[in-house]
Amino acid sequence: MSYIGSNLQTGDPTRTIAQPLDADRFSGNASTTSFTLTRAVGYPTDIEVFVENIQQEPITAYTVNSTTLTFTEAPPTGTLNVYVVYKQSTNNTQVTLADGSVTYAKLANNIRIFTTDNLTPNGNNTVFTLTEPPADANTVMVTVDGVVQRAPVHYTTTGNTITFTSSPPAGANVHVRHLGFRTTSTITTLPANTTLTQITLSGQTTASGNIIPSSNTTWDLGSTTARWNNIYTGDLHLSNEGKSDGNMVDGTKGNWTVQEGEQSLFLINNKTGKKYRFAIEEIQ
Repeated sequence: MSYIGSNLQTGDPTRTIAQPLDADRFSGNASTTSFTLTRAVGYPTDIEVFVENIQQEPITAYTVNSTTLTFTEAPPTGTLNVYVVYKQSTNNTQVTLADGSVTYAKLANNIRIFTTDNLTPNGNNTVFTLTEPPADANTVMVTVDGVVQRAPVHYTTTGNTITFTSSPPAGANVHVRHLGFRTTSTITTLPANTTLTQITLSGQTTASGNIIPSSNTTWDLGSTTARWNNIYTGDLHLSNEGKSDGNMVDGTKGNWTVQEGEQSLFLINNKTGKKYRFAIEEIQ
């Protein structure tokens, strides 16, 4: 029978010895959940997994991460009772990678490491030559003595030339960082659950969702030496129930809500349901 493409290797995964690269076999011990595959796998549906001759459901029963096969429950004890069938062979085939599937580690150094230019101003010059032309002024980050400059207010670019609206001071540290892959978009959307460490934000920051700490009663908002100026909030919910110890007065734990009325401030004990009103004295 005629066919298109490479010859397919055939193998019976139910036999003790499977043909190379077509199947893997493992022995369960009722405790191990992760096994190392002989080939990297992109998605759980790229393989068929059988435990005691029962086919397992992808994602629900197992997941994959490159060469690691992880079960949600450890396979039972048995000799070669776990076998994995690779549904496709990558030999002599063209593979299309899914969007977002190429990680940072897979990029070449000349792509991962951004190009930088350190310029030396003399106090008079406003035009400098860059090592490579940016797509536009927003695809470079420019700082003068550590202060971020903004395009086109402080500078513009044409080809591999950057022009400042005013001359940087003589001897200033002018740093231009080319921001990797060039794009006409100036907004970068991070994937969900992205972890960022020690971020410094300047200017007004707007959040369109909740900002939630990673653990309960662990992190502070501000510090003893760096305090917020004013806090604007609706109802104020207070609780120390998540702490190991109670308060420093009587050692108890509580859960309270402060609410605003037209003429009074109210306090609600969320544990007992009792409600109170603050005693407020008007002063002239």
